[in-house]
Amino acid sequence: MNPASRAPLRLWHQSMTELEGLGAYRDYLVAHSKAVLGDEATVQVEGVRAGSYHGRPPTSALGNAFVYHRVLDQIIDNAIGAERAGFDAFVVGSFSEPLLREIRSAVSIPVTGIVESTMLIACSLGQRIAPIANAPQVAQMVQSAVEKHGLQSRVLPCVALDPPMNEAQLVAAAASNPQAVLQSFTKAARHAIAQQGAEVIVPAEAVLATLVIANKLKDIDGAPVVDCLAIAWRHTLMMIRLRNDCGLQVSRVGSYARSDPELIALIAR
Repeated sequence: MNPASRAPLRLWHQSMTELEGLGAYRDYLVAHSKAVLGDEATVQVEGVRAGSYHGRPPTSALGNAFVYHRVLDQIIDNAIGAERAGFDAFVVGSFSEPLLREIRSAVSIPVTGIVESTMLIACSLGQRIAPIANAPQVAQMVQSAVEKHGLQSRVLPCVALDPPMNEAQLVAAAASNPQAVLQSFTKAARHAIAQQGAEVIVPAEAVLATLVIANKLKDIDGAPVVDCLAIAWRHTLMMIRLRNDCGLQVSRVGSYARSDPELIALIAR
């Protein structure tokens, strides 16, 4: 089939924020996805249920393992719902990358994680990758995701901005004073380049990434600063095309096994 004649693919982009309070962030994701993907795909951006964090910012709330598990369990249901609604893929659009293994074992559509997609592509751009998060709690979650993917030999320990900033603070800064955040980000990147041999820089939190991308910070002292959103969406399209055109699907032995699909269907809400 001529690619031009294909209907646009449908991606569900799952944020771990309550988007009702972060309208500018959601609007940027939608606009940027249109700029990156054009007519190839549409991206539906969804957050967690309003009130999930009881007024706390996700950055601080998700630093607690119990809160992380209890709040983010809902995204498994969202992935199942996305598949039932005919979406072509599900994007875990958070650098905490929760429940990626569980979601892949629950649905058949391609499921991508922004950490995995970004780091795999970054490994094609340089030998040593430096992720920079918005706060220590997120840096710890990013580090955990990197270790789950077995990429420690290529990805440096994730560091946080100084001073740290939560999601609402980043959205406010994007509107009023983005240069202060960019200077803090650049300082951390230059330290990683000079002291740790970093060759690629990753803004390792999605709201932080939108600020970096919107202000067109693409290079620091010769090290590329990657657009992790564009990478995640483009990587997702590749996985959809490989599935549709070549029959390539996630493994069903080992990590993503589905030995009893009937039980999965009974348990799925």
